[in-house]
Amino acid sequence: MIDRGLKAFAAELFGTMVLMLAGPGAAVLAGDRIGALGVALSFGLVLLVMAFAIGPISGCHINPAVTVAMWLGRRIKGDDAIVYVVAQLCGAFFGGLVIWLVAKSKVGFDATNNFAANGWGDFSPGGYRIAGAILVEIFFTAVLVFVALATGHRAFPKGFGPVALGGALALIHLVTIPVDNTSVNPARSFGAAVFAGSDALRQLWVFLVFPVVGAVVGLLAWLAVDDSRLEDTLLGQSEVLVDARDRATSAVHTAADAAGDALD
Repeated sequence: MIDRGLKAFAAELFGTMVLMLAGPGAAVLAGDRIGALGVALSFGLVLLVMAFAIGPISGCHINPAVTVAMWLGRRIKGDDAIVYVVAQLCGAFFGGLVIWLVAKSKVGFDATNNFAANGWGDFSPGGYRIAGAILVEIFFTAVLVFVALATGHRAFPKGFGPVALGGALALIHLVTIPVDNTSVNPARSFGAAVFAGSDALRQLWVFLVFPVVGAVVGLLAWLAVDDSRLEDTLLGQSEVLVDARDRATSAVHTAADAAGDALD
């Protein structure tokens, strides 16, 4: 019998590889035919398909930012999170390798200019600067993580998680492709940058760091609407966050009381 952890590793590796093939692969191999809309739909469809395919095995994170959020939310253990992230990075590399092997067979192909790498400045399709890329990665990763956490809620319609996740990822790409080619996934960025060359690798740090920041923001946003508490997560160990939460709650109650008194 194959160990459950090994099955999850294989599922995350394969799932992330397929995400690379269908997402950045669509941009590199078919972008001139399907455009940004087609690329966005490819990302959404592949997440939908993989969520149905490997969701029962590993939860279909195929994204280190999602894994970090699940770990901070105590939905997976720390050891499992490490296994997931390693699998995702390996899968992204192998997916990028397959795309590179196919693309290099085209006459005149140059990976430094056309490998769906994330970036700003010269790497930004719309000429956006680093500040735009940072904001996009924080807030749109937060949206993706928020949806991922919502699909695990007991009241969420059973069987519709993959649809919500795929739709969210497609929408995110529709908005943000012009800014930085859309990451919201450190593994996806890694898998493209390795083959895009040194310039892409120099900008890679933004797409490793800020999606993780976005994952924390997404978890905090979810806690604001969910019935679980900050103390139920690993973030609850931070006195700063707990104190900020208590102050914000107190301010809301004070404002509500003042509004009630004014109406009376």
